Amino acid sequence: MNRRLKNHIEHYKTDGEEFDYFHVENPAIREEERRRMQLLTRAVDFKSGQSVLDAGSGNGWISNAFLDKDVFVCAVDLSLKNLKGIRDRFDAQKKGGYIVADLYRLPFKDTAFRGATSNDVYEHLEFPEKAAVELRRVLKKGAEVFVSTPYKENIVYYLCIHCNKKTPVNAHLHSFDEESLGRLFAESNFRIDSVTKFINRGLSILLVYYLFCRWMPYWLWRFIDKMANAIIRKPGRIGLRLVAIGGTD
Repeated sequence: MNRRLKNHIEHYKTDGEEFDYFHVENPAIREEERRRMQLLTRAVDFKSGQSVLDAGSGNGWISNAFLDKDVFVCAVDLSLKNLKGIRDRFDAQKKGGYIVADLYRLPFKDTAFRGATSNDVYEHLEFPEKAAVELRRVLKKGAEVFVSTPYKENIVYYLCIHCNKKTPVNAHLHSFDEESLGRLFAESNFRIDSVTKFINRGLSILLVYYLFCRWMPYWLWRFIDKMANAIIRKPGRIGLRLVAIGGTD
């Protein structure tokens, strides 16, 4: 399948205008997103006063989680509508930054940030290796990073009614596992500190997370999730905790 994109910038600008990233109608999916945010915020240790890049900010999970902790979060996205939505919903005091930009060409000086996240982004990128190199460029040496994507996704294609060509569902161009995602960042001057697999597909399909686990404290939910992934071995997502190496402080 030829993955060359005609105009990814125009696509994601239009995508942000056409779809509401801030309202998920399916309550089971909303619950899984809540747990994913809990896991993400525990995976990193961003501190007050640090500058953090949210690369591909979507609906603003990171701003929602860290702005109240006096972390400066700079949200970067191709959708101006999404960036305005993040600011209006989560940043009443205007503490964060909001930049319309392409992840292949970030408008920041070298070593501008002390941390970064990029969640549900790299599977969408035509050239993920280019974005990983650019991410490393804007980070200080030792910067803490968390990246997550779907895990071993079976990408489904439909025939587009407009162009009569195959197009992937959810605009996912890549399927990652620990080896391929780890290699992508290792080759871009990141050290892999930990690999986390989460959201078991079996429990998700059976609505176990929504029907039975939503009232549980995070630690109990995570224990059940780990046990399910150890037994069924069908995690739906993977997260890498990374540290920027090489370069300068």
